[in-house]
Amino acid sequence: MADTPTDDGELLLISLLRNPVRTMDSALRTGAAAVPAVLDALRALPRIAGALEKLVPALQAAQGSLDRIDRLSTFVAQELPETQHQLEELRKQMLALTGVNRALTESIRLLSRGIGVVHSTTDVLGGLLPRPPASPGSPRSG
Repeated sequence: MADTPTDDGELLLISLLRNPVRTMDSALRTGAAAVPAVLDALRALPRIAGALEKLVPALQAAQGSLDRIDRLSTFVAQELPETQHQLEELRKQMLALTGVNRALTESIRLLSRGIGVVHSTTDVLGGLLPRPPASPGSPRSG
């Protein structure tokens, strides 16, 4: 029956006790593989620092932009209710003008019909009534 260790520390200790040479070899290989990566990371630190220094002005500009956006949003929040009220008043006026426009259109339509009836009546009456004889030298009335 195999032993089941309860944590990694016991596993390392059991492994070291059973085969110390293989454990040391594995530890040395792992350390040797990690050294170039650690050296590359250490060599990259100056470049990272330079990049961060270049990033500071951009972050400051972004902060300035955020401040301006905040001021603008405050202005809009203060002015928006007034603008909304003005738009509502304009809408009411447009509705009133639309009603007036409809009434005027209907009045024009009725007047046109009335003028048409009057014109037809005058034509009929003009055809029924005798015309006075025209005197010489006077223009004919009609």
